[in-house]
Amino acid sequence: MLAAENLTCQRSERIIFSQLGFCLQEGALLLLKGPNGSGKTSLIRILLGLLQPAEGQIYWNGDSIQDNAQFKRDLMYIGHKSAVKLEATVWENLAFWAKLYDTELLLPAALKFYDLTKCADTPASQLSAGWQRRVALARLVVAPCKLWLLDEPTNFLDDEAVMLTASLIESRVQQGGIVVVASHIMNSAIASHTLWLEDFS
Repeated sequence: MLAAENLTCQRSERIIFSQLGFCLQEGALLLLKGPNGSGKTSLIRILLGLLQPAEGQIYWNGDSIQDNAQFKRDLMYIGHKSAVKLEATVWENLAFWAKLYDTELLLPAALKFYDLTKCADTPASQLSAGWQRRVALARLVVAPCKLWLLDEPTNFLDDEAVMLTASLIESRVQQGGIVVVASHIMNSAIASHTLWLEDFS
């Protein structure tokens, strides 16, 4: 369970959002919607524990996320930037995460899912932004964590990769995972919950 209680986000003197709350059980997909500047990325960073809210608390399975080792083990985050190691090959990028989560057996499946097998030995620096994004998202296959926090995951993707990503998210939810996605383009119809950030401004 992921719960947020009475969150307020403030930058300088400006309140970005306030009194924001939700409670997500296993198998939930929360879609964060709103115009630029409404606080989608800020909320993701608060949920990660990287940004402290002006007010409010975040709980994972009833415990605060602060200094919560289990929360960190259960979490996979993909930011709006791909954050791949450019000097490393596609295989090496994914092998790093697979080793971290002890899921090396899932590496071939991750490569195949995003059609990366053909460029497994290619340095990420030689790939386009769209293919680097595929590498970043393939972490989700090698690290099927209980909680995914995704900030604009479809950035730079073509239509095929957008559909693959949507199906991957749907599969994680069907398996009992909790997914929070900030996105301008993903359809609210696929989500079990939609949070419009401007409603809390």
